[in-house]
Amino acid sequence: MSADPRKRVVAVIPARGGSVSIPLKNIKELAGRPLIDWCIRSALDSKCIDEVWVSTDHDDIAAVAEKCGAKVHRRAAETATSTASTESAMVDFVKAHPDYDVLCLIQATSPLVMPDHFREALDLFHRQNADSLVTAVRAHRFLWSVDPATGVATAKNYVPESRPRRQDWSGELIENGAFYFTTKALFETSQCRLGGRVVLYEMPEHTLTELDSMVDWEIMKGLCEEHGYKPALGAS
Repeated sequence: MSADPRKRVVAVIPARGGSVSIPLKNIKELAGRPLIDWCIRSALDSKCIDEVWVSTDHDDIAAVAEKCGAKVHRRAAETATSTASTESAMVDFVKAHPDYDVLCLIQATSPLVMPDHFREALDLFHRQNADSLVTAVRAHRFLWSVDPATGVATAKNYVPESRPRRQDWSGELIENGAFYFTTKALFETSQCRLGGRVVLYEMPEHTLTELDSMVDWEIMKGLCEEHGYKPALGAS
């Protein structure tokens, strides 16, 4: 059940079959489990999400998703192209499944999310009476830009003459795309995952990891073995 029993929370995990960089990435084995299983099991075991759905256009992904415990939504073909936005998949999903108060968008490529992350974020979302929630990681990185006309580089978030020490600087909050919460009222009017009163849930630094190449895959494998959620044996 959701953190607020009056609010029905439904999660959707978009998982199209046309991944180019890593074919069928969403169900490729990662540290002994299909990639998508990591976030499905965390969402289910959080006990704060009423239903977990995978939105897909691919039979094999649908079969794996159901085996992992999720429900399956067969998404429209036009929402599963390489140019379609995630929001288009969300719109397609809620048209078919309008019974929700809060929509939770989960990215299949975020296998390091834990049940506690969902619970804590949803509690924050309700306590702050928010319209939407974004997850982010605090990183101590110096950002630069280069003028394409002149080639001149400029520091964007610090002054090189007074370079801050890590302990003296709060860093930058970087969206990690793990999951989002959006109220039904906001999504119906904006068709966007973020808007209105936005709150931010800060996640551990190791969750800021891309999964777009086989090098990324090997790095993520080690992170999942060290930090990933592992359901109890025999749990369903």
